[in-house]
Amino acid sequence: MRFDHKGFHIDCRSRHGEDGLYYAQARIIRIPTMADAHPEKHESGDIDAFDNDGDAIACARAWALDWCHEHEA
Repeated sequence: MRFDHKGFHIDCRSRHGEDGLYYAQARIIRIPTMADAHPEKHESGDIDAFDNDGDAIACARAWALDWCHEHEA
């Protein structure tokens, strides 16, 4: 799931592990405010594990929105 929120590009996804669980992950990129600025990136790593993909993505989305609200400029 990809979307923009308050100056950030957010990519929420899950990783299907060998143990059969789905691991929530998020990638967050701050949209540069100046034409020559490099985007700031943040990778969550595994946030939590779930039995299904939908729950993992919902977790990644909630985590990413919280992270963005804490790091707003």
